[in-house]
Amino acid sequence: MTTVLSTRLPASVAESWLGRASIDPAAVLAHLARDDRRRLVHALTTTRLQVRGSRGYQYAEVTAGGVALDDVNPATLESRACPGLYLVGEILDVDGRLGGFNFQWAWSSGFVAGTAAARALSDSIS
Repeated sequence: MTTVLSTRLPASVAESWLGRASIDPAAVLAHLARDDRRRLVHALTTTRLQVRGSRGYQYAEVTAGGVALDDVNPATLESRACPGLYLVGEILDVDGRLGGFNFQWAWSSGFVAGTAAARALSDSIS
């Protein structure tokens, strides 16, 4: 299972989610019971991640340019050139005025892409 999940997530994150779902990281996907798959999908789609801190505004940066919006699916922010790659924040060609718009875009696009990536992974293992 770690190998399968590691195609989309860092191995340490994959192992953590498998632990949350009480699934042996060495388990083989083809042999997972339906209840195990459901627990894993639930863990992947409902886990809340908390921000533990930041380096503050003195380190915050804003850039311009990036990957053209025509190069991603607007509903998922998945790359059209590299399926399975989700692009967010300032890596995309989206600029906002000062006052937090770029931060909001980073958070909102991260939510959209993260939800879509979890859904894609869920669909691939169920």
